[in-house]
Amino acid sequence: MAFDITSTINVVVSFLQKRGEYSLVQIGEPKSPPRGDLAAAVFVSDASVVGVTLQTTIEIHELTIRLYRNMMEEPEEDNELRISQSVTGIVSDLLGDYDLGASVRNLAVGEYGRTISATYGYLDVGGTMYRSVDISVPLIVDGSATPVQ
Repeated sequence: MAFDITSTINVVVSFLQKRGEYSLVQIGEPKSPPRGDLAAAVFVSDASVVGVTLQTTIEIHELTIRLYRNMMEEPEEDNELRISQSVTGIVSDLLGDYDLGASVRNLAVGEYGRTISATYGYLDVGGTMYRSVDISVPLIVDGSATPVQ
């Protein structure tokens, strides 16, 4: 089966852009240090088929939303507060908006053993240290894979 994850990625990128709080929202990791207060990248973590009907597939597309904030911003506690507030907003919006559009049915919270989660850390991007957080977003998607007959 061939997955078409493009529309799922684009839906999540559009969702983040509409939030209006990021200086950059892009597909994939930035190759140079992101500018601005807060930046976001979206990439695929996992894709699997969890069900098949005669006409279509039911899939999980697990995306990672990675947020970046320059850890040298002052005062230091603002880094934690700002990035944590953004995570809260994203998770709250995703849990409250089960219609992201395209073929995305809803978040797979507790379904198929998946859950939305946030893992905090630090990353060096082009010599600049960032406070980062990876938000794991498992989405139930209808019909992106093509069953082989």
